[in-house]
Amino acid sequence: MNATSDAPGWLDWSAITTEPAHRALAAIVERFDIRTRWSGLDHDEDRVRRAVLVLYARLGHAPAAAEIVAEASVPAGEIGAVLARLEARDILRLDAATGAMLGAYPFTGDESGHRVTLDGRGLNAMCSIDALGVGAMYGRDVTVESACRGCGAAIHVATGGGGTALARVSPPGALVWAALHYAEGCAATSMCPLTVFFCCDAHLTAWRKENPEVDGFALTMDEGVEVGRAIFGRRLAPASGAPSGGDV
Repeated sequence: MNATSDAPGWLDWSAITTEPAHRALAAIVERFDIRTRWSGLDHDEDRVRRAVLVLYARLGHAPAAAEIVAEASVPAGEIGAVLARLEARDILRLDAATGAMLGAYPFTGDESGHRVTLDGRGLNAMCSIDALGVGAMYGRDVTVESACRGCGAAIHVATGGGGTALARVSPPGALVWAALHYAEGCAATSMCPLTVFFCCDAHLTAWRKENPEVDGFALTMDEGVEVGRAIFGRRLAPASGAPSGGDV
């Protein structure tokens, strides 16, 4: 297998404009071990991981293996092994019994509480940061519907600039908690359930007092969009190519 590139090039550090966002992204990269997990994909792995994300947006749900084969132009007999290798890198999740796709960052089939509307299709995001990064990945403005982890109040977010900036948020003081708990090689079951929204600083502060073991960073909604954009904005680009919005 020939590696295509050093995958940390997918990270768009130019999206980061504040010190809290920079510290949060640097910590996520280190804790998630992105330099190892995202580097050195072979050509089939790279085609498949991009095809999965293209199909999520097109279909509004996880694609089947046959759909991925057709989109990625990889041999049908090899798709299972390629998907398994991507799961080992924690790029996607598969059902252990059936091999069906359970999710591919930033999306999940679970009811995560973070609902993203993209081109009229509703998709569940793995976490708050993932939800805020969807628009930048596809170059589309999106809306995010979620709830405060502290009180359950509704939180609404809309992006602008093709998903690259915050357009509006309700309530205005809503913010993001970017958790750093990563365990058992799967962010979806460790980091993501704790990376959430709060309607106000007071509710985040109260929650942190009740959960002192959960390490992380408090970010404004603008900073959350920046971190999401930095992580996902280049994810549709070929690993060996220049950043691109992809053909979705």
